[in-house]
Amino acid sequence: MKRRSVIIGLGATAAGGGAIATGAFDTASAERDATVALADDASSLLALTPLDESFASVDDAGELALVFDEVEGGGTGFGSNTVYEVGEVFQVSNQGTEDLGLFATVDDGSLGDADFALTVDGEELGPDHTVELGVGEAVAVGVEIDAGEDPTDGEVAITIGVGDGAVEDPGEGPGEEPPAFVDKLVFDSTASLLAEDGYLPAEAIAVAAEPTAESVDEDGNGDATTYPDDEPLPLAAVDQDRPVVAFGFPFAQNDVRFGDYGNEEVLLNVFDRYADSDTVLWDEGHGQFYDLASHESFAGYAGDNGYSVEATEDLESDLLGPASAVVITSPADSFSDSEIDALADFADAGGLIVLMDQSDFNNFDATDTLNALADGIDSQIRFNDNQVIDGESNAGSDFAPTTGDLDTGNYPALFADREGLGIELDPTEEYEVTVNGIADGDTADVEFDNGLVDTVRILGIDTPETGSTEERLQEYEGIDDAPALKDAGDDATSYAEDKLEVGSTVTLSFDENEGLRGDFGRLLGFLELPDGSVYNAKAVEDGWARVYDSGLADHDAYWDLERAARDAGDGIWDISDVAATPVVGDDPVDELFVPFASAVATADGDVPADRVPVAAADGTPLVGVDEANNVALLGGPLPAESFESDEDGPGTEPYGNYVFLANLIDAVAADGREGSVVIDGGHGQFAADYALSAEDAAYFQRYLEGFAIEFDGKNDFDDETGRDLSEARAVIVTAPDDALGTDEVAALADFRDDGGAVILAGAGADAAADARDNLDALAADLGSDLRTGGAVTDEANNLGGPANPTTTNFDADFDLFDAYGDGDDGGDAGSDLALDEIVYDLEGDFLQDEYVAFGNEGDAAVDLTGYEVSDGAGNSYTFDGVTVAPGGAVALYTGSGTDTDDTVYWGRGAAVWNNDGDTVFLADADGNTVVEYGY
Repeated sequence: MKRRSVIIGLGATAAGGGAIATGAFDTASAERDATVALADDASSLLALTPLDESFASVDDAGELALVFDEVEGGGTGFGSNTVYEVGEVFQVSNQGTEDLGLFATVDDGSLGDADFALTVDGEELGPDHTVELGVGEAVAVGVEIDAGEDPTDGEVAITIGVGDGAVEDPGEGPGEEPPAFVDKLVFDSTASLLAEDGYLPAEAIAVAAEPTAESVDEDGNGDATTYPDDEPLPLAAVDQDRPVVAFGFPFAQNDVRFGDYGNEEVLLNVFDRYADSDTVLWDEGHGQFYDLASHESFAGYAGDNGYSVEATEDLESDLLGPASAVVITSPADSFSDSEIDALADFADAGGLIVLMDQSDFNNFDATDTLNALADGIDSQIRFNDNQVIDGESNAGSDFAPTTGDLDTGNYPALFADREGLGIELDPTEEYEVTVNGIADGDTADVEFDNGLVDTVRILGIDTPETGSTEERLQEYEGIDDAPALKDAGDDATSYAEDKLEVGSTVTLSFDENEGLRGDFGRLLGFLELPDGSVYNAKAVEDGWARVYDSGLADHDAYWDLERAARDAGDGIWDISDVAATPVVGDDPVDELFVPFASAVATADGDVPADRVPVAAADGTPLVGVDEANNVALLGGPLPAESFESDEDGPGTEPYGNYVFLANLIDAVAADGREGSVVIDGGHGQFAADYALSAEDAAYFQRYLEGFAIEFDGKNDFDDETGRDLSEARAVIVTAPDDALGTDEVAALADFRDDGGAVILAGAGADAAADARDNLDALAADLGSDLRTGGAVTDEANNLGGPANPTTTNFDADFDLFDAYGDGDDGGDAGSDLALDEIVYDLEGDFLQDEYVAFGNEGDAAVDLTGYEVSDGAGNSYTFDGVTVAPGGAVALYTGSGTDTDDTVYWGRGAAVWNNDGDTVFLADADGNTVVEYGY
């Protein structure tokens, strides 16, 4: 270990460097000063603490002062030929992550022949690191003064540090060995930062997003500030004139993946660097969602490091107390003038103010409230009403960007690596954990031996949503009663609470196919109960969960459990009735869209025209048929539910993809072949945007249910358990990241030989080359000459972008374009609904006067229970107990009031319908869009 020479303050790096303290040595004839400097980047390595308050204390600046006012015998002054010793004046602690060697150098040349020294256990602490400090260990340091014959006035310069070389000019330059810093931070649903008059100066930006990130106006209100290409997206900043530190989101809340990211370490470093005392206030007086309870893990961590983090609803009073820092997270309610004045005075006195925003994805008011506060306390930092997304550097979702762009040059102390909260988990190991809480039937909080609480998304299963969260009915076979499914979700939660009793010990393990964590940073795990059974499987077996079609190793065995529970009507399946699912959207095919499109070719070149039922507008083949081998190749994954309007896509209503695919399956399969449609999800498709597992095709599943055709996923075609492919009419394989094994290919070949259809789906430029190669290899192994070609784009005819061409270029000689059955059964009375009127852009009491009305143009009454109204920003309202008579209408007012037969109230405190344009959606209880009106 080499010496380092960064001068720091007590427990934290002092701004701009500087001494720890100047202490006075009073004598009968002279005052002698001792300036104590702590060498190294020891803000993260060493801490100083007074032991004997007669001689050592922390002054108003938070610096360690050595003060010798009285000497032995009660007198004052240092006498000649006298040696003075104090054995324990202050303590030096190793708060780093490695053993350290402690040294000290003393320059007392200005004291005449007097000698000044630091001691440990009576031995002088010198320039060689003779004192070893283990991690977490501390040592008491004493002072010895030999006055000599003729002590004179002067200064004593003392340097304390770690290392093993000579100290030259301590504090003047950087050390030879750089300190350790945290690697990455995560910013989940974050805004970015601005300055009062534009963009922040570079020196104020402590953390920036990666270059792959972008700023979006997620709520669509047009109130986000854009950034030039050469301007970074600041995510954390330090005010250059005021003690203010800002973050774009609540920075260290409980669901941050501690251990994977250094958020909690950085926030604690902020306190160490800028706070003067150990009391931190957490504001809960302004409607904050992110209260102290949402940061309880961090609060405990701070407590273990000497801080007291306290919630407050009375800032004005509590700011007068001992606190030296206050944290304010995304306040929904504005601050009063007196509160702002109190915070400004607090900052004037050196108090640290930490401000945290959040993204604008739901049009929150927090940004405006924070900006008004920042203006009131005269901070240079402002908050953007935007959202930062990153499709490459993220924690599982593009709205959770991660970054390593940390300004360690200007802010080394803020990013110092230290012992954090996290626990490093090995996916091959098992862990005994305590059940800490149940969120719902598929989510639990568990506590590890070290006290860390983490959330487990129970792997491989899905239970109905509870509370106000909307459920996608298409995922649950035969269930179209939204309120009943919501009740079933509550029952599933009760089931989990019974099986996973809070306080009980369970065994947590993982699946190597799934990794440790999924979206939102939650652990993906199995929970083994004390009786040896696994909760994941039990919940499916007892009917309280469906199988979540992912890459789960036990997927196919779990599916068999679900099928048995459905057949028995157990648990949630008591309300399932596939036979009652109406036929919806079964119309003749007028147009198709092909997502992530690639051309279809053969091993020898072009596909003969008589084998191409669908081509792009320019004639490029998009579907190829190989009847001799019961194989078809699609240019893209036609189900592609992400394009559905209910999934925030551009809308698939004009396109006949589902009808065409159902017809194609029957055309390629042997005559009269019946049974289920199976989709491959076990070869990387679940995690690939350009490919499909059953989880990605729920809308196609619901379409097939209208014809009593089962649709399900299968991950292993060489699986001998449960189902075999003889019960299926078709297998769909979309571009697989992982090649199918030899035995799997043989099983598919046997299935094909038995008359089953194999539908292969390629993908264009978005697909990895290996995935296209794997699909081509499977086609070849099945004896087909069909192959994937290059990406197909169409600037003029597309859905959501040129990579997704639309086409009407059909070969009518193929019987693939008529309705699959007899067309819709006419049972969808919701299709008779239309927007009757919308009133927006009002002055005065707009909440009470803004409304949207829907009329029934059909001949039968429509029960709107479970129907959902939503806008372009995702705000939604669900009807309950409202029926619209033929020729009648119902008005939905934005504000509050008493519901009647033809008037209902949303009960919102803010307007919904944007004055500058918006879209009105009305979806039925099955999630099908029945009204879409833009203005």
